Amino acid sequence: MLRSLLLSTALCTGTVFGQRVLHFTETSGFDHNTRSASFQMFSSIGDELMLDVVDAPVSGPFSDFVALSDHDVIIFSNTSGNAILDAEQRTNFETWVANGGHVLGIHAASDTYRHSTANGNNSGTWDYFAELIGASVQEGPNHVSGTPAYELSHLGLHPSTTNLPDPWLKNEEYYYWEGGYFGPENNAVLQVEETVGPNGLVNSYDAERPMSWYRVLPNGSRVFYTALGHAQSNYTSDELFRTHLRDALLWLLDGTTGHAAPASGNALNVFPNPASRTLTITTELDRNVKLQMIDATGRVVLSDRMAGPTHTMDLDGLSNGIYFLRIGDGPMTCVRVTH
Repeated sequence: MLRSLLLSTALCTGTVFGQRVLHFTETSGFDHNTRSASFQMFSSIGDELMLDVVDAPVSGPFSDFVALSDHDVIIFSNTSGNAILDAEQRTNFETWVANGGHVLGIHAASDTYRHSTANGNNSGTWDYFAELIGASVQEGPNHVSGTPAYELSHLGLHPSTTNLPDPWLKNEEYYYWEGGYFGPENNAVLQVEETVGPNGLVNSYDAERPMSWYRVLPNGSRVFYTALGHAQSNYTSDELFRTHLRDALLWLLDGTTGHAAPASGNALNVFPNPASRTLTITTELDRNVKLQMIDATGRVVLSDRMAGPTHTMDLDGLSNGIYFLRIGDGPMTCVRVTH
């Protein structure tokens, strides 16, 4: 059994285990000064998911295509301006994406290489980037005044929102897209409600609008962007923001789609996966069956009983790691626990 569990663990973690993420934060425009806090957050996520997160406060890694190709995801965390990559580095990045690289953009990534159709200065240097990320924030005004609290609602189903409340009340510097650029192929997953502008009025650009979205390119590369992430507190003390970015990163790395994946070979669904405090289980199998959570050594660490078609397990007593859920005497389903 132990041999089987060790093999299953390798299969369970193999989609993300050992992958490399480049955390890029250079600016030539407004500097949010979040680079250190952002790197610390993603480093902790890397430890949790067994990823290698490499910090890049400047653009050096983009100069060597072979070195760039060692990375599976590049995070543009509050980058800004139109002078952070030279022509060769831009070409290397485009080739890297064409070869299957995945991209995560945060907040001011949409104020990086603004689209030529967007209002404001210094637009049009490299439209490829704005079209890849999916937007350029409008100028005059760029955003609401300060970081007021508004409700974010879910749009559709996506792993990045699986572990978020709906609605999610969040303080944020909410961006505007109306006078900027917004890509037609964005698949929105979070939308902010109507806001109030810096002039104290509700304007046309204060209408409900997407704040997080994703794209899957024809070659299979995946892109995720969130306009959230203005203040340092997002990266140091906002657990829901961290969860949103962690789950988005997992989606970029393994391509999981939807809330719950059916377990292979049986009528069992688990949600969410990765799980934090609780795990919800639905099954078409007989009622009143035994549930067991088993660790990688084969030890049963949690037992429960399923009395109906839907059951919730409390995971607070489990450490972070890979476990295997068995229902009755059936096959096991891999579950990742991340508190």
